Amino acid sequence: MLAYKQMPADVVAPLMQLIDWLLWVVLLFCLAWLIISAGRFWSAIRDDMAINDASHGVVMSLVGAIVASSASAIALTFLPT
Repeated sequence: MLAYKQMPADVVAPLMQLIDWLLWVVLLFCLAWLIISAGRFWSAIRDDMAINDASHGVVMSLVGAIVASSASAIALTFLPT
């Protein structure tokens, strides 16, 4: 026996659509940041500057995309479809 009631489908469907849209927005933001950071990284390599600062943006955009994708999977687990 479940200790909670299942959410109705007319509530779950808009939540799932909202999660999908938010995931797309976050992934587009991460892609834009990755492109900007890759340009900075290329410029730093070309000018023999410190690469650590330039590579930080590339790594963080990839980590952000992984976290956003994982959060979506966790939400799908807890929200019954």
